[in-house]
Amino acid sequence: MLTFQSILARAIFSGYPSGVKLIAGMVATFTAVAAAAAPLAPVETPSSSFPADYLHSVSISLASQPFFAAHMLNSFQTQLTAVAAISAAPAAAAYLEKAATASGATLVQLRGSIGRDELTPETASALLIANSLTRPEQFREVMDGLEEMKPGLGRHAAAMLRQASGSGDRRVLAALRAAGERRPQAEGLTYGPDGRWATLFDGSRAPRDDGDDGDDAPRVDPNARDASARSRLPVLTKPR
Repeated sequence: MLTFQSILARAIFSGYPSGVKLIAGMVATFTAVAAAAAPLAPVETPSSSFPADYLHSVSISLASQPFFAAHMLNSFQTQLTAVAAISAAPAAAAYLEKAATASGATLVQLRGSIGRDELTPETASALLIANSLTRPEQFREVMDGLEEMKPGLGRHAAAMLRQASGSGDRRVLAALRAAGERRPQAEGLTYGPDGRWATLFDGSRAPRDDGDDGDDAPRVDPNARDASARSRLPVLTKPR
């Protein structure tokens, strides 16, 4: 089957009159240039629904719990002081996980409720600190959303981060301060071999425990970062 390109090639290299050859050559050149200049299809990168889900749960909490913002900031300061005194990053991660899941839920169950249910101040603050350490770029989006939703909430949390000090892991302290200063930094500390926190912050909500996989409970994106850790999501439990 003859293609447009093959017809042009025959016109250029066979016995056609020179005028036809010249025109065919010009058309071939124009076609090649146009093809090279054509925009490439955009590459879709995996996105996470965590920022929107978290902010929605905070908005529900603000509406239903008097003084939620004040209690969340108090808890944020208490947990931040504790994290700044922990000598190893994995231990800091375990502390934050325990604080976030104090109600008895696993991280998987907690992720399934974020965006649907309200949060306790302790859970909201632990998630915020963990997010600052694990996904710093995402954290800035979350902080902007908090400040827009409740003026002063994001600003005061950022000030606490900038002033973080203690005898703990120097990398953790540096990451906390950088988050408060909104300084660009590489992907944060994912903590642990199974990437628990990274798994929670990437992708979307996991299905509910009752097996309802409806539109309000999208699955975690299996192609996002830490996919190998995410494959073990159903067996994640709180540190003992």
